[in-house]
Amino acid sequence: MKRAASVAAILILVLAGTAAFAACPGACARPVGVQCPQPCAAPCPQPCPKPCPQACPKPCPATCCPASVPASIGAGPDLAGLECPDFDPAYARKLYEQNATIIAVTEFGGQRASNGNLRDISGEIRDRLMGANQKLAAFYGGCGCLTADPSRAQAIIADLYKETGQCFDVAYAKTLSALVKQSQAADEQAGVKAVNGQMKQQAQFMSDKDSDWAFRLDRWVTDHGYTA
Repeated sequence: MKRAASVAAILILVLAGTAAFAACPGACARPVGVQCPQPCAAPCPQPCPKPCPQACPKPCPATCCPASVPASIGAGPDLAGLECPDFDPAYARKLYEQNATIIAVTEFGGQRASNGNLRDISGEIRDRLMGANQKLAAFYGGCGCLTADPSRAQAIIADLYKETGQCFDVAYAKTLSALVKQSQAADEQAGVKAVNGQMKQQAQFMSDKDSDWAFRLDRWVTDHGYTA
């Protein structure tokens, strides 16, 4: 009887040791009070830190906020291949028309936009371009060529009118950015090619303004979780 009890005790100790060794992982911490037969192969992993908080992008509804501007904006002023003496009058006429189109679009968009910052930049662009057209009229008003065809502005406004709420704001900001970029391309050419010194200086100034407006409009779009 004593022999049987001793054998049973020995078996229990052997099984306990075997279990302890089995519980000792090859690459992690040893159980408390248990000696591993070999050193662990790698240091014990630290508890996983909490993920760094990331700014959640604002979602864009799948059925809203067009990825491109309306086709009705067209290509903008075309001054390719024009040199003195044709460049100055062509630039004055085409920029006068371009400015008049943007003024009409900003008057519509500035009233309908729901975002205050977007309304502010609309007013800034409108007022500046009205002044620019007054200067262009002073430079070349006598030729009778500075007129504005409203059909382009009407087509752009008709496309924008289809959008509502936040989606209107996004579509309007993208459209306005594309329009001032068209103006910037023409102003950059006039800043180099124009013969009239006052007009050249004004074109250089307006090129900087166009760049600033485009940057601010594109940043507004991306700040609100969309693609510029």
